[in-house]
Amino acid sequence: MIKTRADSSNAISLDAISVQLSHYRPKKLPGRNLVTRCGVILLIAECGLDKKLPGPAILMMRRAERIGDPWSGDVSFPGGKQDPTDANTRAAALRELHEETGFVVDDQTTPIGRLSDRLTREHGRRRPMTVSPYIYRTGTAVHLVPGIEAASLVWVPLSFFTDPNRKTRKIWRVGSLPLPAPAIDIGGPILWGLSLMMVNELLRATGLAK
Repeated sequence: MIKTRADSSNAISLDAISVQLSHYRPKKLPGRNLVTRCGVILLIAECGLDKKLPGPAILMMRRAERIGDPWSGDVSFPGGKQDPTDANTRAAALRELHEETGFVVDDQTTPIGRLSDRLTREHGRRRPMTVSPYIYRTGTAVHLVPGIEAASLVWVPLSFFTDPNRKTRKIWRVGSLPLPAPAIDIGGPILWGLSLMMVNELLRATGLAK
């Protein structure tokens, strides 16, 4: 497994991550084709935009504020629902990646694995929806301009996710009941919920966390 220290981002190797993911077997939900399906992209660059923070970085977006969207303003990965024109959820995720971030997939961008399906519900509805996360690697991070569904984009160093000092809490209200949920401070916005579950699975799958 990959050896790393929480305070040493350059101890994380994207090559080693790719090797570990090649052996990982994610769980696929039975009956996922019977509900609405969604795909997201976890795009990992060999190094981020901030040269003071060496090591791989992952692209994340802060969702635009929208009335009726329970995750409005939250941090997430680029992605979206599969349209009839999409061949599958991977194609939907790649299409949404370009629409939301302007990122162009080229020969420097390659798939290195995927994570387990996640069951959630459609925005504004109570119908179930499955989310399939796909992991890609690319070279150096590039400056991107967010699309209309994204308020901002950020390349987050993977070392942030293994740093215990960045762990925090998100108060999620269900009616009048405040529910504390685990979260990570990624430098202003916080990561929590479904996206944090994906990050935690990525860390476990690659040996960066137990």
